[in-house]
Order: sequence, then C-alpha cells, then structure tokens
Amino acid sequence: MYLQSVLKSSTTHGLPYIVDNRLHYLEKAFWIVNIVVCFTIMIALLTLQYLRFVAAPTVMIVERNYFDWNITYPAITLCPLYKPDVIKLGKLINDTSEKTELNVKGYVWAIAQAALDTLDFLDLDPPNEFQLLIDPKNYAKVAASLFRDFEEDWLASKANKALSVNAAMTEMGMCHVINSNVAIFDNPHNWNSAAIAAETYLKKNIDLSIFEADFFTLITNYESVYKVFIHGPDEVTMTTGSSFIFDVEGFISFGLSVWSTRISEGLRNKSLRLRKCRFTHEPISKRYPVYSFNHCILECRIKMILRICGCIPHFYKPLNNERVCYISELKCVLKHRREIITLKTSEETYKKFYNTKDLPKISRDCGCLNSCELDLYYKDNEDFLPGKGLNKLKIKITSFPKVRVVRDVIFSLYDIVLKSGGVMNLCIGSSLISLVEFLLEIVKFILYFPLKAFKSIY
Repeated sequence: MYLQSVLKSSTTHGLPYIVDNRLHYLEKAFWIVNIVVCFTIMIALLTLQYLRFVAAPTVMIVERNYFDWNITYPAITLCPLYKPDVIKLGKLINDTSEKTELNVKGYVWAIAQAALDTLDFLDLDPPNEFQLLIDPKNYAKVAASLFRDFEEDWLASKANKALSVNAAMTEMGMCHVINSNVAIFDNPHNWNSAAIAAETYLKKNIDLSIFEADFFTLITNYESVYKVFIHGPDEVTMTTGSSFIFDVEGFISFGLSVWSTRISEGLRNKSLRLRKCRFTHEPISKRYPVYSFNHCILECRIKMILRICGCIPHFYKPLNNERVCYISELKCVLKHRREIITLKTSEETYKKFYNTKDLPKISRDCGCLNSCELDLYYKDNEDFLPGKGLNKLKIKITSFPKVRVVRDVIFSLYDIVLKSGGVMNLCIGSSLISLVEFLLEIVKFILYFPLKAFKSIY
C-alpha cells in the first residue's frame, strides 16, 4: 500500500497510471512498457552525454590577436661528433695508465662517446679488469668532466640578449643546450644534488614580440661536425627528433616558422581527465621534476631498457634503485635498439618475459599526453654560403605566426546538468525536484521495513 500511494502521487508522468485501479490491465501493461522504454532511452542518452563529456570536452579554437603575443624563441641543442676535450681525455688516460699500467684509451673513449645512436661504433668488449676501474654510477660524470667547455665567443645574438647555455646528458651523449629551461636537470653533476632536485622550475628562455622579429642566434666555430636539434625550451631532445648535421665549411642561415598551442583560463583549472594534457609542473616520475611529451617518452624507453637488459645506460638519468649498465652490458641495448627507439616490443622479445609490464607493443601504450602549452618549430628556409675556413650557423624566426591554437572547454559540468535536465523532461516529463522527490521516497521505502521489524521486536 505504501508503494502504491507513492506512485499514485508521483509527479513523474506515467507512474500514477500503473497503480490506478480504474484502468484495464492491458492499459496498465501499455503504460509499463512505455515507461520502461522511456527510461531506457533516457539512460542511453544520459550515458552518451557523459561519455562525450569525458572523451571530448575540449575544442581547439584559433586566436588572431598576434600583436599581443610573445613568441618563444627555441632551444638549440648542439651535439658534436666527438664529445671529449682532447687535453682532458689525454690527461685521464695517462693518469689511469700510470696507476694501473693498462691501456684504457678505448674504454674511456667508449664512456665519453656512448649514446643510443653510436653504440655500433664503440668497443663494447673491454677486458674484465677494466670493469672495476670506474664505477658505472660515475660513467656519466666522467663523460661530463671530459666534455669540452662552451666558450663565450662561440655564441652571439641580436641585441645581446642573454642566452643560457648548459651542458646536458642526452640520448646523443653530452651536448650543449642553448636557451633551455630544463637542461640544468640533465647535467650529470646535478643528478644527485639536493639543491637542484628541490629547485622549482624556472622559466628563463627568451620570448620575442612581433616587433623583435629580427632577433637571431649566431654560432661560430663550434665544431667542424655537429648535429643541431631545434625544440621548445621546456622539451628535451631525442635521437628521433628533427635535426640536421653541420659538416661543411661555410655560412648556414636557418629560418624557422612557429606553431603555438596554448590553453584557456577556463580549462587551466580543470582536472587532467578533462583537459587531457599536462603542464610542466605535473611530472610523471621522480626522474625529472618537470613534464613534457619527450620526458614521458624517455621515461618509457628507460623502463623498457631496464626491463629487457636489467640496467640502464649511463646516458640516461638513473634513480637510486636502478643499476647503471657496465660498458659490456650496452650490447644488450644495441641488440634491442630498434625496439627501444620505436617503443615496439617484438614478439621474440615479448615471449621471453612472463611479466610483460613496461614492454609496450606500440608507443601509445606509454600513455604520454601532450603538453598543454607548447611551441613547434619547422624549417621555413635555409641559405648556404660556402667559404673556406668559415664555420657559422645563424638561426632566427623568419615567419612569425599570425594565428595560434588555444585549447578551450566546450562541454563542462554546467552543460551536463542543463542537458541532463532536458533529457529527463523529454523522456519522462520529470524535473530535478521530481527526481529528488523520487530518490527520497526510495530511501524512505528502504528504511520502512527495517524500522517496522525493529518496532515489532521491541
């Protein structure tokens, strides 16, 4: 009788007809079927709305007010073909040879030159007695200590704006990184430094307005052969990154165009699940205190190497609980290099492991999100002027963007509430207050029988 009285007084259309004794049972059956169908349609529509809210709540819009923007000047990574300074290398080899009476030139050279793309050119089979000369944990510091210092006269810029230069360990070994906000974290001498680890992210790159379109960087007499990577100041470079090799005598002028992506203020404070991108201050591991898409890919590669080879090469930053590979163990990395670079574990490798954690089938398995705010740089033009004894590289932004993309919210919780109310009203003719009333009656019905039984006992 209680349930009958509740349904009879319900404001939801159709429910009173079910308990109306004046109606024929066929008419009651008709209304029951209709109510079930309407509730099914309502649940389906609400589910679709929620799935859309979760899957695609954002939209890319275009901004055109470029006079109000500042364009981020790129970071430039310079990786020489030969890493160590000749004088530093010779001194270390002589000192070690005097103490041990061993010829360690090839061994030290391998430590200094080791990189993901150079392993097949190195001697990875040093004599066993060499393994104890240098602790693998110190390989990266040895490589950094042997690396050539960056000289001030190698770098010049328009208007003499101060550009930062950091020595950093990368997948390509030791390199110099210009105008970077994150290269300081990749210096092996800072890896175990509490001061650097605790240091908050500091934005120190050069930003340019459209009125500073003539700004350029000039690199003179850096090395006779070196590789150049151009990327965002918050990114790290990888072997798979876009690059070109400077290996000629002359003057190369390199022009860039910029594609910028930003995030709106309305979306900035939304959860990660909704914005589907990460900010720099949202790292995914303890290895790096910052986040970028490349940082995430590097983390995935490191975990894959650690899973396959049981150690990580010294050109990656190790955590305290991770073992650094001996030079001879880098043969494992060389053997699986293609899988590591592409982040695609082969079936042959996959079958060797019972637990396949950290062995991605495809790169998407790494789950790396894009950065919420990033700048991509593309080659706009390139000029070459040959000249004997001339070694100069000029890099500038030649095409300032007139538009940029902004990630904005298009489907918020506010829209969910409004559209859900519309769906409920369309399908069952019920308002939000009717839903509250219906839920309250359900709670009362659930509590009715236990209270009644309790009273009958006492």
